[in-house]
Amino acid sequence: MWTRVRLWAGKLLLTLGIPGIIVNQTYDAAVTRATVRVHLGPLFSVVSVNGLDVYFHRLTGKIDGVGFSPAADYRSDEAR
Repeated sequence: MWTRVRLWAGKLLLTLGIPGIIVNQTYDAAVTRATVRVHLGPLFSVVSVNGLDVYFHRLTGKIDGVGFSPAADYRSDEAR
């Protein structure tokens, strides 16, 4: 029942053009060795996956660009 309510509420919000909600967080997936980080700034929301940053405009939600940030545990002697 609760899943059906969430589905219809999500469809309504999508139809009205209301953006989704995201929060600052970091997620480490052990199975795929992926690190996903979400950072909210005043102009952009940045979603980073293994160092690849995707910048979303804070008000429109459109992709504004991409960038690269080395992982915190990166050491040059481990580079291929």
